[in-house]
Amino acid sequence: MAEDEFKKGDVQHKTGKIMMIYIGESQVGDALCEWTDPSGKLQRDTFAYSALKKYQKPALGGVSVRRG
Repeated sequence: MAEDEFKKGDVQHKTGKIMMIYIGESQVGDALCEWTDPSGKLQRDTFAYSALKKYQKPALGGVSVRRG
């Protein structure tokens, strides 16, 4: 994603699956993000904009339910 495409909201690192919240731009010009780690602790870090993408929920694995 390009820098100008970012709005506050859900993103993820291109190499990971954890949803993060983009909260704005850091003082050095990178994307500032927050997320909760598996133990429930709030984390915050900066990332290059080129390393992030919009968050997409994982696929359910092809399970379908038919009612009828």
